[in-house]
Amino acid sequence: MDLNKEAQQRKEFCDILFELAKSQEILQDAYYRVSMYKRLEALYDAPLPDKRFRHFYSDIFSVLTQIQQNPLLGDTNILGQNLSVIRSGYQPRNRADDGERIIDVSDALKKLYDHVNLDIARISYSDAGDRKISGEEAVSELQTQVKVLQRDVKKAQKVKEDFEKTESKIAEVENKLESSQKFGLFYYIDRLVNKSPSIKPLIISNVVLVALLSVTMAAWSMGWVESRDKRIDERAGNSSAVETIRTEELNTLESDE
Repeated sequence: MDLNKEAQQRKEFCDILFELAKSQEILQDAYYRVSMYKRLEALYDAPLPDKRFRHFYSDIFSVLTQIQQNPLLGDTNILGQNLSVIRSGYQPRNRADDGERIIDVSDALKKLYDHVNLDIARISYSDAGDRKISGEEAVSELQTQVKVLQRDVKKAQKVKEDFEKTESKIAEVENKLESSQKFGLFYYIDRLVNKSPSIKPLIISNVVLVALLSVTMAAWSMGWVESRDKRIDERAGNSSAVETIRTEELNTLESDE
């Protein structure tokens, strides 16, 4: 087998497929249509059947996947439609180089049409399956995100409840502090007496004792103040008398002179 010739045939085969995937309008031109028939006859025909070109499934699949991935290369549906036009419109009429045999590649064109459309359908089905799987994965991912959000919402609600409980406790403590500042010692004495009635007599006796001591200290303080003021007045009076005597003596001495 001539590998170089086979490589050239495979390249020509791929070029024809890419060209037929470009536009549906190209085959409307009769001249172009006839030239395409001749290219296909030159590709597939050979004097001996076992020497004729057999296209490769791998080449068909490669061309279709490239077109599928890059819209600038054409459209697989257009390729399938143009192959259908070629298969139905082809009529063997050209003679081989020997001038005796009529070139007929009808069977090759039918197989080409079937193989290409089969791969187109297979790729489309595969793409649909991929989209379905992708959609299912997207739904699954979305469901996972929703579950995560639900857990976050529950956590946020718990944090809010804990915060509200903490605020309530803080308010309670502030109220107690305010009450203690307002009522002072007697507030806590009253609570202590209510909680422990057994110590009530002791507390009352101590309160009475404190009151008596307070009164006694006040009375003593008042007496001490009055006594101090009296002593001050007496001292002030004595000082005035002494000053008067001294003044009289000086006056007497002055008169004797």
